[in-house]
Amino acid sequence: MSLRLTEAQVLDHQKRIARGRTKNIGSTDAATHGYNLQQHTVNALELGTRRCPSSPLIVTLNLGLKALVADDGNPKPYERIEQAITLLWLECIVPEAYTMTTAIPLGGYRPAGVGGQMRGEGAKHGFPDLLMDKVNQDYHGLRIEMKKFCPNAKPSTEQHDWLTRLSKEGYRAVLCRGHQAAIKVFSEYLELNTPIQKVDLPEWAIVNY
Repeated sequence: MSLRLTEAQVLDHQKRIARGRTKNIGSTDAATHGYNLQQHTVNALELGTRRCPSSPLIVTLNLGLKALVADDGNPKPYERIEQAITLLWLECIVPEAYTMTTAIPLGGYRPAGVGGQMRGEGAKHGFPDLLMDKVNQDYHGLRIEMKKFCPNAKPSTEQHDWLTRLSKEGYRAVLCRGHQAAIKVFSEYLELNTPIQKVDLPEWAIVNY
């Protein structure tokens, strides 16, 4: 069974959202700002299907969409979806910058012992989620800590400390709540004129260090 959405499935899901058959999934704060992660995920899948159909990020978003709509009582993978939307946008719109960008998979569930093994190999708590090693006139590179779109999604002490240290070392270090915030930061860093620049985000969505 394919884990990818076909173009017809994407269009069908968009129609169902337009008819109000899907939930406005997310926190109360997100809903207050008219933020529908399910719709954003469908939009990202449509973009990826057209421009980067072989991207593994499409698989991640397809699974994430299924998790969002599932009524199984399991935690929703908000951060993973926000991050995947951000990276798929970068891959589709600025592929040369995407080749200089990677994600650090330090969060999420792991079997017993894996965390200790990773630390034994040099992994450190709290290092930012997204790294773009592309210099610009002001910074050595860009470091982003991703959170879901919610003012109460706060960084851990280790994450805060890493962002602070990286900023002092000449990196653009940012906490982004939601993919729109992250895409806006990427656009600013790369000096792109994109539609996201016109999106009015709440002050808590982007925290510069």
